[in-house]
Amino acid sequence: MLISSTIAKSIPAQFLFNQYFYLHAHQATVHSFADKTIAPDILLNCVEISEGNYVSGYCAPFAGIECTISTHVSDFIKELKTDLAARRATSLVIKQAPQCYQTNVWEAIHQALLANGFKEEVNETNQYIVVNTERLFVADIDAQKRRRLNNAKKLGMRVELFDRVETDDWYNVYCNARMDKGFPITISKEDYYSLSAIPDVYTYAGVFLNDRLIANTVFVRVNKEVLYYFIAASDPAYAELSPTVLLIETLYEKAVQENYTLIDLGISSVDGVLNEGLHQFKKHVGAKDCSKRTYTLLF
Repeated sequence: MLISSTIAKSIPAQFLFNQYFYLHAHQATVHSFADKTIAPDILLNCVEISEGNYVSGYCAPFAGIECTISTHVSDFIKELKTDLAARRATSLVIKQAPQCYQTNVWEAIHQALLANGFKEEVNETNQYIVVNTERLFVADIDAQKRRRLNNAKKLGMRVELFDRVETDDWYNVYCNARMDKGFPITISKEDYYSLSAIPDVYTYAGVFLNDRLIANTVFVRVNKEVLYYFIAASDPAYAELSPTVLLIETLYEKAVQENYTLIDLGISSVDGVLNEGLHQFKKHVGAKDCSKRTYTLLF
């Protein structure tokens, strides 16, 4: 049986981007839906971004349906549609989590959404690294990246981690790297620096050479199993030295130390079109491919 609103709020979400403190930090009013007929629960949180238009994955790369067994997913979606129709909804967009997050139910959720009238809007190529506590990061990267990594360390590059950053050089590195590659700026300066307002979730990581910041990223704790590699950037003047490989090695070591099982390197496509260079870079540091799909339902 579908339950919604305040009752469902007592059901904890597993993904950061579905959790109330995250959505409330973005000043969102959360509409929660859950199925309590079985244990564990099926859960979907969404936000009404304009009148009648709902999205699951508000200010986030994904959110979507969470569950660990898929027996009742189709029934849940049917009741969800009925509930939203009664609210005079006009659309629902679900940014479903990448396949690697819910491997045992991912295909069932996909088929249930299609069977209930959702359209697959886009299928992105997502990449991830499996964390192996018995293997070093360098064991699974290609020879060229291994040489680049060793060279970076010989040159004296080092990674420093921060809970908060304030100087403009952090955001400037991000913007300059995006503009150099012709990529859009996807986060504002204010939002970039305000990530630290959510404690114990975001860690800023920077590569320094002779005290100059030459690359950076943000490590995100998505849940107890996954660390997410977010808005990585490298100063164009130093890009050939591949300082971001050093960032990924640091993230891998952090994942091993804190018992994470996956590193999510994010999508390597835009609107389903593969960025070959980015895809190959991630592949050469040990990443595997999986799908990340977005669905739309029009009422």
